Amino acid sequence: MVDAIRQMLSCIESENNEGSVDYSGLVETLTRLQTDEGEAETSAEPVAAKEEKKEEPQAKPETADTTHEEPVKPSAEIDEDMEPIVNEFLVESYENLDRLDKDLIELEQDPGNTEILSSIFRTIHTIKGTCGFIGLNKLERVAHVGENLLGKLRDGELALDPPRTSGLLAMVDAIRQMLDCLERDRNEGQVDYTDLVNTLGKLQTDEGSAEVATSAPAPAESAPAKAEEDTAEKEIVSAEKKDRRVSTPEEQAAYVAKNGDKRKIPDRRKETRGVADTSIRVDVDILDRLMNLVGELVLARNQILQYAPAQSDSTFIATSQHLNLVTTELQEGVMKTRMQPIGNIWGKFPRVVRDLSMAVGKKIRLEMEGKDTELDKTLIEAIKDPLTHIVRNSCDHGIESPETRVANGKDEEGTLLLRAFHEGGQVNIEIIDDGGGIDPETIKNKALEKNVITQEQAERMGDRELVNLIFAPGFSTAAKVTNVSGRGVGMDVVRTNIEKIGGSVDIQSAPGKGTTLRVKIPLTLAIIPALIVTTAGERYAIPQVNLLELVRLDGEDAKTSVE
Repeated sequence: MVDAIRQMLSCIESENNEGSVDYSGLVETLTRLQTDEGEAETSAEPVAAKEEKKEEPQAKPETADTTHEEPVKPSAEIDEDMEPIVNEFLVESYENLDRLDKDLIELEQDPGNTEILSSIFRTIHTIKGTCGFIGLNKLERVAHVGENLLGKLRDGELALDPPRTSGLLAMVDAIRQMLDCLERDRNEGQVDYTDLVNTLGKLQTDEGSAEVATSAPAPAESAPAKAEEDTAEKEIVSAEKKDRRVSTPEEQAAYVAKNGDKRKIPDRRKETRGVADTSIRVDVDILDRLMNLVGELVLARNQILQYAPAQSDSTFIATSQHLNLVTTELQEGVMKTRMQPIGNIWGKFPRVVRDLSMAVGKKIRLEMEGKDTELDKTLIEAIKDPLTHIVRNSCDHGIESPETRVANGKDEEGTLLLRAFHEGGQVNIEIIDDGGGIDPETIKNKALEKNVITQEQAERMGDRELVNLIFAPGFSTAAKVTNVSGRGVGMDVVRTNIEKIGGSVDIQSAPGKGTTLRVKIPLTLAIIPALIVTTAGERYAIPQVNLLELVRLDGEDAKTSVE
């Protein structure tokens, strides 16, 4: 069995699939070995794997009628002996669910993409199999009925339609919710998913899919979207926040390692070494401690460099210069280990935009540029909620309805562009929509109505200042409060949280043309490059990102300029 698993992993790494080997003989042998009689009947000969032309690595899922499932008894709390396996399962499953959200949206846009469909099927199959091993009954039941639906889609018996996509996304949300309970309480929670299981069962027939389509209302709020809305009002994640627990190498050895992305492996990895040889998991606490030590080393280096010019010993000067080079390279290397592409948090936005566009009856196309732009992991976590709220606001307030867009001479489908790039030692993030824009007069009237500004202030404010009033506490232009927006707390929290990490946010808008919201944040909070100045015996550090220009002033000119 171990050899078979190793062989399939090798195929996944080299060919992006599980290979064409049929392991049914091995499965039958392992089944017989579960009884003494079967063990006696089993030949000592190794079970030969049969080659098949048809690439079906797993047995076809059961397709029995699952439209009337009974509630499944929740599993008991996890035993301590299973903790390492559960921790590893949580880490991998969270990664898989994030990818499933993205893959399902891509599959909805390209239903004929068999590669994505096969990847989704394998991921759910893996989650289901591990749940059975751990004893997570409810989670296994939900994953199993979802696997049945995916199996029929993969075999061409059914066509993917919006109700089936929504059902599969609901399955992903349910699995994520159970994983949250498992991580927090060490059980699957008390929620009954029988209705979801029955719905997924109905979706396995065309008649059932039509019934679900006519009976189910449009999703007002998906689980990820609602979670992001709720957390948008919370404080940002601090630098000390713990990541989800990552097991030690010894604990990982007790669990069968699985590849993260089983679809397309980057060419550069194919040209070099295997996946297992190019990456390892490291607890973020270790990186934090290492970064703190590097920070102390940088301070010690700066002290040495400060006194080096006053020394006449050439050997000491050369050594201090070499120390400077090595410390700089070490600092850059350690910082790079903490860097993550911003695409890690952008991956959920296609799902958010899809759900919101369905909820508000709009057509929105999401485009993303610069997904490989890297920044510190702590900052990645800190900007996740603010960016999500901005995207939600753009969908709800920014982009118009299809009827309004057509009446204004635009395409009925609106465009939301996310762009990220490095500039001036900072990360720049732009959220651009081609919607109706923001009318400064509307903002002014609303601000006066809510007593955010006085009449005298309103008369002195320009259009740019008026538009930026959307960041004022309690301010909202929404006509009514909905489950999407209108409470007047989101944009205020967005600005507050971004400024807490040393960033800034600005907005530009043209009525009828669209809105651009720019966010600037530092690359990292661990080490801040600064200009050191000394005056009257006191030393001051000015962050370089706040510097526009350095001007040298001599003698009396300096005193006059300061005065």
